Amino acid sequence: MQELHCQVDDISLLGKDVYRVKLTSDELRQVKYQGGQYLTLLSKGGHWIPFSIGNAPEENSHLELHIRLIPGHELAEQILNNLRKTRKAHIQLPMGKCVLRPGDRPVVCIVGGTGFSPIKAMLESAFSLNDPRQFHLFWGAQTKEDFYLLELAKSWHSDHDNFKFVPVVSGDDDNWKGARGLVHFEAIHQLQDLSQFDFYVSGSEAMVLAVYYDLLDKGADKDRIFSDMLDIKRDMGEDL
Repeated sequence: MQELHCQVDDISLLGKDVYRVKLTSDELRQVKYQGGQYLTLLSKGGHWIPFSIGNAPEENSHLELHIRLIPGHELAEQILNNLRKTRKAHIQLPMGKCVLRPGDRPVVCIVGGTGFSPIKAMLESAFSLNDPRQFHLFWGAQTKEDFYLLELAKSWHSDHDNFKFVPVVSGDDDNWKGARGLVHFEAIHQLQDLSQFDFYVSGSEAMVLAVYYDLLDKGADKDRIFSDMLDIKRDMGEDL
């Protein structure tokens, strides 16, 4: 693990409430990480806050973070304001074991909200390396507006024959014409024998655990379901 002092190169709004933060450093090209890993950022209060790395390691000119502002959760707003003011960030990386495993089994990514960030890095790395496996992305959100990089995911669908993208809306959105409901229910519905797939799950703690148990119930292989949240729970002694 390495510590870096970075400059804030850019902060831009993606969608309605997600900000992309780009960090740069002269030492960045010396850092080795894999798509799917995360970093921790030192907050103004002295706490290390985890953020997924949202771009592939092959794109090593910067690090990309996706930060959502949620009403009632002041920490994200404080972090963004501090980054805007100081234009500096102190980070540690890389962290996490939820990276793309080698193999030839088709890969299914099930994500909610900004859980898209580490999966974006993982998929972009796989595309860069011309990984021949079949990749499926099921991305769940409350409304269409919450798919903050929808056109990017659609472009992958158009550009890569081995990639399929299914956005799923769970909230009230009268203008949405696509799949509805819980994102992993749609994945289970569309896939056949779940034991044949590798699953990567990213999102809130509640979402990851619900997906994990439902996948197991429908026949997925316990050892082929990967998530940072599951790793953290196991490290805390939980039997998952």
